[in-house]
Amino acid sequence: MTVFRRNTLLQLCSIASFFPLAAASKVSSTVKVHLPKELQRPNGYDHREALFGIPPYGGSIQQNVIYTSDDLCEPALPANNHWKAPFILMVDRGGCTFVQKVRNGQHAGAAAVIIADNTCQCKHDKICTPEGTTSCEQHEPIMADDGSGFDITIPSVLLFKQDADPIKEALNKKKPVRMELGWSLPNPDDHVELDLWTSPTDYASLQFKEDFRDAMLALASRVTFVPHMYIYDGIDAMCRTQDGTNLCESICTNQGRYCSTDPDGNFDSGISGADVVVESLNRLC
Repeated sequence: MTVFRRNTLLQLCSIASFFPLAAASKVSSTVKVHLPKELQRPNGYDHREALFGIPPYGGSIQQNVIYTSDDLCEPALPANNHWKAPFILMVDRGGCTFVQKVRNGQHAGAAAVIIADNTCQCKHDKICTPEGTTSCEQHEPIMADDGSGFDITIPSVLLFKQDADPIKEALNKKKPVRMELGWSLPNPDDHVELDLWTSPTDYASLQFKEDFRDAMLALASRVTFVPHMYIYDGIDAMCRTQDGTNLCESICTNQGRYCSTDPDGNFDSGISGADVVVESLNRLC
């Protein structure tokens, strides 16, 4: 297995840009509460958009909200549901993928789904009340496609815990809650922005990336193309101890800080996850 120098400043600065936090914070939509009055906010609610589904760009969805305590991880609807479409469905995060929850909400007749985060973000520690002994999260959850979201035709968003809790409280008190989700149209100009999420082991996209090169050269200044590499945070995955020990062996660099799946499943030989992380850095540079 190749040995790498894993503590250089270049790696630390460059690999940090792999994580899609900035992309997650970019939204072209609005989330507003119309009822009850006490939950209205002039500028709407901070939220994160799903990376799957089909939003009605240039339009909006305004409906009453239904909250379910069911995790919506099973296709069967909750036994006590009396939901009459159309409605906006609010469901707690956790138990299964975002795609699975939204798909089941779509099948139940929802026009849109709001995922209520049930974990505080550490950056919100002064305004968010955690549940029990739950620790805060350093990084925002990303409503990514799990690979099966091609059949999702409704939009969905995630609300942070401190914003979702008062809405859930009003709904649990049987108060009518009416919300509006709106999406703006992209700016009408002659410039296109493209993002590609990939990895060195994304063999299915090799031919596409080879063919796409000529298209990019032809489009030149009319396109901004930003590639992103999929790796994961070793600290969140508990691959790095507080004293800097790497518990995940060859799949991580920087003492367990940046990790990737071992492509051949063999930690002792062949290409390692650490190799994938370093090759991702090489390709971005």
